[in-house]
Amino acid sequence: MKPDFDALRASFPTLLERTYFATHGFGPLLRQTLTDLDEYRRTLALRNRVVETWYGQIAEVRGLIARLVAADPDEIALGPNATACQAAIAAALTPNGTRDAIVTTNLDFPSSRYLWRAQERRGFRIVDVPSRDGIAMPLDDLIAAIDERVAVVAVPLVAYSNGAMLRAAPLVAAAHAAGAIVVFDASQAAGIVPIDAHALGVDVLVSGTNKWLSSSGMGLAFSYVRRELAERLAPAYPGWLGHADPLAFADAFEPAVGARRFEQGAPAIEPLYAAKAGLRFAVDVGVDAIRERSFQLSDHLIAGIDRLGLRLSTPRSHAERGGMICVDIPDPERVVARLAPLAIDVDTRHGIGLRMSCHPCNTIGDCDRLLAGLAVFN
Repeated sequence: MKPDFDALRASFPTLLERTYFATHGFGPLLRQTLTDLDEYRRTLALRNRVVETWYGQIAEVRGLIARLVAADPDEIALGPNATACQAAIAAALTPNGTRDAIVTTNLDFPSSRYLWRAQERRGFRIVDVPSRDGIAMPLDDLIAAIDERVAVVAVPLVAYSNGAMLRAAPLVAAAHAAGAIVVFDASQAAGIVPIDAHALGVDVLVSGTNKWLSSSGMGLAFSYVRRELAERLAPAYPGWLGHADPLAFADAFEPAVGARRFEQGAPAIEPLYAAKAGLRFAVDVGVDAIRERSFQLSDHLIAGIDRLGLRLSTPRSHAERGGMICVDIPDPERVVARLAPLAIDVDTRHGIGLRMSCHPCNTIGDCDRLLAGLAVFN
């Protein structure tokens, strides 16, 4: 049975209060999240008796994430943000004379690009592959850049700038054929693009939880690390949570089995409670159904954008876009500011057009209100 997204809409106060098209930035708040945060508030009074309770929350969230990406819980490591999750992997890798290149693309999020570029100081070479048209993911050029000197291919599954989606399977196959590992930033994909980490064969996949996974705030991210890769990498900066038995508080570090070895010290607990409802929504409703509904809405929105004569700067094909739509419009900052008092939320980034995204619990009426607002600027 297909989800009743009209009924589910009532679970999101944000969508009832605003014409909200900014899930790519912050997912709409879930009512259940407020209940979960109240539960977190109650645990604060337990003080030193709270360790097992909080440790249970860590395990629960790790399990939800594993279900989301079709992985095993021991292949999931939690972290404070996607950049930190990538950094834990980067620090465990060492260049050598025959394999010292990292392939990236200019469509990646700046924070990820800063991180991978910084590996030049450790002896890696950075091969930056640009998008030829500034819109589509440069799949063919990325594959052409991969040879036996490449150690890592680090690219986004979905571009933060315009929602362009990578056709991932051919890239993974090409990288593995050359002996390279693949690190995907799925921050704009997790929760809107179905991910089966095992079937995809990706080595590392990272994501935050505040976008399509509707965490109420920041502070929680995760990495999936393929078990075989995790077992042969030694964490450069280990911590007690990455120990085989964290609650043993042992003198010497013994890495946990799988990805958890990359976790470090005491995590922020509030973000765990803030993320649970959004993770459950994605897992219980199903990302396939979420994506299908999002396409119904975004196709309607794109048809209206075409009628307005605005230039779409996101790929049109479902196979090449995530959940975001970007429009090349003059002075997008002014448009964002003028729509906000009308209770219409979209956004932009420096040098990028107007970004908007269809949450599955948006409606056709929401899309039409947004299009009416955009018509004023046409």
